[in-house]
Amino acid sequence: MIVKNITLYNYRLYYGENTIRFKEKDGKNIFLITGENGFGKTTFLHSLLWCLFGKFISEIDEETRKEFMNIGYPKVQKSSLNIHAREKVDETDADTVTRIRKSGYEVSDKLIKDNAQYHVSIEFSDVMIPSVPCNSLKITRSYDYITEKESVEILIDGHANELTMEIGPDVFINDFVLNRDIAQFFFFDSERIVSLAETKTKAERQKLNSAYNEVLGVKKYEDLKNNLENLRLRLRRKSSDIDGRNKLEALLKKKESLQRSLEKGNENSQELSANLDNLRRQNEEYQVRLMREGSKMTIDELKKLETLRDVTKTKDIEYKKSIKTFLEYAPFAMTGKLLNQAKAQVENDYKILKSKKNAENQNEIVGNLTKDFALMLSNVEIPLETRNMLVEQLDGIRERYMTEGISGEQLLEMDKSQYNEIMSIYNNIISTYKMEFERLADDYKKNKQILDRTSRKISSMQIDESDDLIKSIRLKKNEIEGEIKKIESRLRNIHENIGSTNAEYIKISKEIATLSKRVSLNDKDVKKDELAGQLISELNVFLASLREQKKDSLERRIKGILNSLMHKEDFVGSVEVVSTEDDMDIRLFNIAGVEISKDSLSKGEQQLYATALLKALVDESGVQFPVFIDSPLQKFDKSHANKIIQEFYPHISKQVILFPLLYKEITPVELDAMKPLVNAAYFIKNDNGRSYFEHTDVERLMK
Repeated sequence: MIVKNITLYNYRLYYGENTIRFKEKDGKNIFLITGENGFGKTTFLHSLLWCLFGKFISEIDEETRKEFMNIGYPKVQKSSLNIHAREKVDETDADTVTRIRKSGYEVSDKLIKDNAQYHVSIEFSDVMIPSVPCNSLKITRSYDYITEKESVEILIDGHANELTMEIGPDVFINDFVLNRDIAQFFFFDSERIVSLAETKTKAERQKLNSAYNEVLGVKKYEDLKNNLENLRLRLRRKSSDIDGRNKLEALLKKKESLQRSLEKGNENSQELSANLDNLRRQNEEYQVRLMREGSKMTIDELKKLETLRDVTKTKDIEYKKSIKTFLEYAPFAMTGKLLNQAKAQVENDYKILKSKKNAENQNEIVGNLTKDFALMLSNVEIPLETRNMLVEQLDGIRERYMTEGISGEQLLEMDKSQYNEIMSIYNNIISTYKMEFERLADDYKKNKQILDRTSRKISSMQIDESDDLIKSIRLKKNEIEGEIKKIESRLRNIHENIGSTNAEYIKISKEIATLSKRVSLNDKDVKKDELAGQLISELNVFLASLREQKKDSLERRIKGILNSLMHKEDFVGSVEVVSTEDDMDIRLFNIAGVEISKDSLSKGEQQLYATALLKALVDESGVQFPVFIDSPLQKFDKSHANKIIQEFYPHISKQVILFPLLYKEITPVELDAMKPLVNAAYFIKNDNGRSYFEHTDVERLMK
């Protein structure tokens, strides 16, 4: 799939119709779109996400999610109309606006309509839609400022299609164009993707795992398994076992209610957290105003203290996140002998389990071979006595090679990935855990001392409270601090409710699983249930095998890409992907087998790691989609930049659209290295607050 053209009409900075066309040229897959800061590079990238995903853009872009939480999606929609178009719409008399909202536009309203609407269009070619012939696919998302309505039009070869109308535009785009869970791997800011190298908390790892499962095709099998489990529940809900059915029905309703409460609680928590962050920023701003207006300290001195406070505060947050990760393993580190005993038991159980599986495989092969030989003998014309003697000898050979594996008491059931995860945790705890934790705790303590000392120094500045301006600022600051306390109290209550609700949800889920086994089924449903159970069992085995296969492949890809991009030869000796059903972590080891802490990597190396992970996931997914990269060479030194230009951009996709800042993110030397791959270059120019695209020759780009 490649992009043919993109059109922005009245979208934010882009007034009127602005179109970029992407023509194909053999061996030239890079397009450069550049411009000054504030001219609309990020807006252009944002417009593509909005065109494809609308309100679901908040699931992909963190900054947009915060914006939605602060002011809401409807306000974001209204504010996205270009300011010059909005000024003309605002001149429309109130009666006309009321008529349009009530009855729609008339022919005489064309000028008003042209200014009141904005849209973004993306046209693709080389699109594969199962059972639907398709040479071109055009997606247009529009919004009307007056009617406050958003609409999506999807044209296949210039015509509307029944499939898009039947399942709806958002489902069609998600299923046939680009899935929301993997969009972040095709639209990314090179500076922000460093966060992928810092996935430390469980929530961050779960988010990465969700995207990982979607990219590698695991999620569709998990969805199938969930559907089968729901089918078994539906069969029990119509059972003639009235008592059991009623109990199950009551538990399921309670579970659904708890699920809704959890979702509502999490939504409220996110909304309040966003408001709290906003109020805290305002509170700090008022504090700064108080100090500036009422203190004898110079502005330069104050700015230095504020900068030091902000830097140490950022570090404090990072240190706390790192310590939280360490504390997850603290109970293991504290158990001492018990940890060693548990490790020995795990090794013993895995050895027994592996031996049993090997024995099962061997017995299956031996059994199949003897059956095949017996079948072959039955088709050969030989005396009956000789045939019976040969069959008897075959049975003897089979018995000789059949095995039961290692015998012994096995306490735990685990697959290879679970065993590797446990052993990885054990090796980490007995080797670098203590040393790294002590270093981290010491760094955290020193940084905290500086932060507290700086904060006290800022807070202790004497302010003249008798001044009227100071009184006014103080009053507003006190009001905000009161709001902060109220929200903090509400957040504590919400978190307590979420904790208790989650515990109840887990308890109910276990009761449902137990009761489901006891509820008798109607005769006609027994076979359906048995088949569903068999399929679930087979899917569990298949999913474990698929995860293992994808995991091995991903490990090899990440290692190969990282070592090809890094300065240091054999920087990474091995990569380990630790993945469970709802969690995922990626660990790097040097050639000596010692784990490489991602915190020890420079920002440039962290960006390289995140870039390697993105490329590996894109390669594994098999999804053919253009890649859009903002700040493409940020934080890379010359050598790394050349590696990225020569080994990353030419191969990551058929189309790579880069948004660099000239001289800052891309130098003339780097551009020269890139020129053989550059298809076309565009400038984003701005005239009196109106941005537009201008095609330029790549040779003149730096001029």
